[in-house]
Amino acid sequence: MKDLRGRGNNVLHIGLDDVDSPDGMCTTFLGALLARRLAEAGYEFLDYPYLVRLNPNIPFKTRGNGSVSLHVRIGRDDLEAVEELVRSYIERLAERHGKTDATAVLVVGSTEPLYEVYKRALVELISPSAVRRLLKAVGARVVGGHKRGVVGAAASVGAYPLRSYTYELLLYRPLIIKERLRGLDDEVKELDRLLRPYIFANVDYAANRVLATPHGPDPVVAGIRSVNPLLLSALAPRLCEAWGALMAIIYKSNQATGQHLTLLKSVTDVRPYDSVVIRGRVASGPMVIRGGHVIFSLEDSTARMECAAYRETGYLARAARKLKRGDLIEVGGGVRVRKKGLTLNVEYLRVLRPLPSVELKNPLCPRCGRRMKSAGRGKGFKCPNCGYRERGLKKEVYFTPPLLEPGTYLQSPSAYRHLSPPREALGLRSIPAPPLPNLFLYPPVHKPFKISKR
Repeated sequence: MKDLRGRGNNVLHIGLDDVDSPDGMCTTFLGALLARRLAEAGYEFLDYPYLVRLNPNIPFKTRGNGSVSLHVRIGRDDLEAVEELVRSYIERLAERHGKTDATAVLVVGSTEPLYEVYKRALVELISPSAVRRLLKAVGARVVGGHKRGVVGAAASVGAYPLRSYTYELLLYRPLIIKERLRGLDDEVKELDRLLRPYIFANVDYAANRVLATPHGPDPVVAGIRSVNPLLLSALAPRLCEAWGALMAIIYKSNQATGQHLTLLKSVTDVRPYDSVVIRGRVASGPMVIRGGHVIFSLEDSTARMECAAYRETGYLARAARKLKRGDLIEVGGGVRVRKKGLTLNVEYLRVLRPLPSVELKNPLCPRCGRRMKSAGRGKGFKCPNCGYRERGLKKEVYFTPPLLEPGTYLQSPSAYRHLSPPREALGLRSIPAPPLPNLFLYPPVHKPFKISKR
């Protein structure tokens, strides 16, 4: 795409996606480098850099299906230079291995035409060709974007301005270091115990597992999530020094907001790879299969669907075991394709109206108080203890309160998706902060320089 419309408009949105690599590269790292370069050039940021998580059920996603966007105010004559800068960073840093499609999207002016792309990319699978047509219609420029990367890059731009958000401090090491850093687990636990719930989703204490450190060769040392960007800004220099990080950035993000599970559908409308919410009654009681996974069926007025709460979801799977046929519930999760059809992998369970257990028992003997037995069809009951017989007695109905109270049941922390709202952060509201580079970048930005077209 060669034209960039609205050259008099000096608001530029840059979306990045699919730079992740199994060999070590990371989209957020590229975003951090570009944010620093733009800040050093003196450009004004309209908001914090964005880390935008999209539908976690896309089968060909890389890592957490995250994209990045930067939102800056630039001069009328700087568009070509900034585009060339973005292109040079992608060409130099994106690893060519055929598994990803490093892409940048540059949009001038309003992001409203791309908001629908963002909303859809949270909950379903989108055709890249449809996104490319829309970008062409709004006069955007695309760098790369030969396959799927254009969807995430466009969606990250369409997310602006984020209405529901948290923050994440990401610390980076040099790209040449590939082995996993060790020895941080105890320090992350100590930090979490000191600052939670203002930082969250860093440790699963029940599983004794640290969640803030990656397990692959990417350049991220650790990611600390919080609702307070000023707290993260104060932590950045200390953690960089203590953990040997090269640099750090604070992203504003839709993580931990549950935005991917807001679309309520009937069973017949569910499609493969949707992130969706379904409401109905338990059609068949839970069955625990090999491995400890819990399978049950849910039906609404249109059809029935199999649901799975995997053992790894911890609290959630244990709650699902206690469901009963007829319970009115709501489940949210991702739709996967199985040999027998579609299955909803449950991420949360909301019990709306549980039914009590109903049990019929033989009556007690009026004479001795022992439980009676049937005397035969149409012959009433007889007491095995004293021999008393009575035709007119009937079975007694016993109601047992439901095992599950109405309420929401979430996964254990180690099973969280990036978009999942963690239990410890429920009710907390993120603090807004001015988008000053020295608040979200470390080391601080000092001497501005001019970006020129090569």
